[in-house]
Amino acid sequence: MIWIRADGGKEIGIGHVMRCLSIADALRGMGEQVCFLLADSSAVPLLERQEQEYRILNSSYQHPEEELKELLPLLAKSRDSVFLADSYYITDTYLRRVRDHMPVCYMDDRGISGLPVDLLINYNISADVSLYECSGDEGTSYLLGTEYAPLRREFQEVPYQVREQVRRVLLTTGGSDKYNLAGKILEEALANEETQNLEYCVVSGAYNEYLPALLEIGKRHPRVQVFSNVTDMSELMRICDIAVTAGGSTMYELSSVGVPIICFSYVDNQEKIVEGFRNRDIVCFGGDYLRQGHQMVRDVTDHIQLLCRDVEMRKIYSKRQKALVDGRGATRIAERLCQLIEVE
Repeated sequence: MIWIRADGGKEIGIGHVMRCLSIADALRGMGEQVCFLLADSSAVPLLERQEQEYRILNSSYQHPEEELKELLPLLAKSRDSVFLADSYYITDTYLRRVRDHMPVCYMDDRGISGLPVDLLINYNISADVSLYECSGDEGTSYLLGTEYAPLRREFQEVPYQVREQVRRVLLTTGGSDKYNLAGKILEEALANEETQNLEYCVVSGAYNEYLPALLEIGKRHPRVQVFSNVTDMSELMRICDIAVTAGGSTMYELSSVGVPIICFSYVDNQEKIVEGFRNRDIVCFGGDYLRQGHQMVRDVTDHIQLLCRDVEMRKIYSKRQKALVDGRGATRIAERLCQLIEVE
């Protein structure tokens, strides 16, 4: 049994749950049983659409130690099992208590060293062993770098061609968009003489409170299509010529397809991802909304114009991105989790 403790909801988005679902799918393909452990019911509709087994612990995702009283007796009865945690709020105490019963793995994208775990996974572009040199836990193994980006199977070997002319722009801001950046970027691009005639495919996340406003823009502008609960994201990406995206797992998905990226950040945990891509010169950097405000929105529109004019730049970005991510990270992680069961 693989137990996956993941957070997801309106306040924190669904990134943790989505990447764990990719790993769960790979595990089930290997014949392993997987059960998600949730603090509350926020992510239940998503799991049920995937026919994924789950258990609700009736706790606060911000105070996970509350759930140990219910969780530990459950784990004590579980044999040949591994525990995977994907939460910013899991504590050292929590991990140690769980580790008394089975090997523990942790999904880390903040470079936290010294965690009491058997396996630490950090698939971010900037992840390397120097982040964890002073961890102090010799029993920890590491899976680091973009080869472990846990993408869904649909992102493996997607055919993509950089077209001479830009027609479609994909716009996505993640599971939630508390600043309505999708709406602001759309309004700016539609008011610009050079970008107003492009087609815009806007992906609205599951917890985006501004979805009605985006749909209203779509009614006014026939070139704007708004998508929610997309079931074939790789195909939607494949038909687009440029992608405008917030930092996050979507950047690895777009890279596996090869869609040239304009990226930006609007929450702190996106900054390292965006910076890592920017430092490798494989994306256009649109800016940081927290520091620049509406200037970031204007800069994103400027970059759309730039990529529209420069097909060679788009070809370079596409080639470099595809070399970075091959879409098989979830399988590599699943194989390592299975090895932990065998070692146990």
